[in-house]
Amino acid sequence: MKKSVVVFGLFLTMGLFFATNALAQEALTDADCVKCHINAVKDVAAHGAAHADMGCRDCHLEHPPLGDRVIPECTLCHAPAETAHYTLDNCVGCHYPHHPLEIDFTALDNVKPACVSCHPAQGEEMAARPSLHSEQDCNACHNAHGLAEGQYQNCLDCHEGHSESMTVSDCTLCHKPHSPKEVTYNDLPSELCAACHEDIAAMLAKSTKKHHELTCSECHVDEHMTITPCIDCHGKPHGIMHEKYPTCVECHIDPHALAE
Repeated sequence: MKKSVVVFGLFLTMGLFFATNALAQEALTDADCVKCHINAVKDVAAHGAAHADMGCRDCHLEHPPLGDRVIPECTLCHAPAETAHYTLDNCVGCHYPHHPLEIDFTALDNVKPACVSCHPAQGEEMAARPSLHSEQDCNACHNAHGLAEGQYQNCLDCHEGHSESMTVSDCTLCHKPHSPKEVTYNDLPSELCAACHEDIAAMLAKSTKKHHELTCSECHVDEHMTITPCIDCHGKPHGIMHEKYPTCVECHIDPHALAE
């Protein structure tokens, strides 16, 4: 029995020896990789992004037992001099090389430094306009990399709308996610303003003057709380009287309920 084991071991060793020498004489090709790593090849083909355009051996330079350069350094292709993002450590903490852009941010801590290294404009916007949003880590809103549905939280996931009819697209008419306190708008439907300014909207609805026909954003232009001066639209129709009464609402009381 012992002799049989020894003989078998000898044949096994000789087989490995000849196989190793055969590999040394004939280099592996990408077609050989798929024979053992079919799932990895399928994964890269389906989700590899720019990695899908590369061959297996462009990254995996060697294969045991003839070498141990199996997993390459990311800097082999992604040179730190190209962008601040490539200077970060622990690339595989976010990026699995076979699907590098499919990142589950919910499983990560403190991703903002990595995010702003690729998205500096958003980082600068948050720094210049502090808000509760800028105090959050990016993964508080962004569940995964990208802007497809389900990859980020929408406003109404965290915030109650100004009215029951509000949609996410209504929110973004006024608020930018990275600087939400800077409220700007253009051609905003008046019913969205009325959600917060009910008394003024009711007053304007009852008015029989021409202001009743205008939308709120025609007078409150571009930015929240701006007020268009009366003379921008009306000029000075009362002649010399404007010198004595330069403030129109001294006589006309309220733009939303004009008095004669």
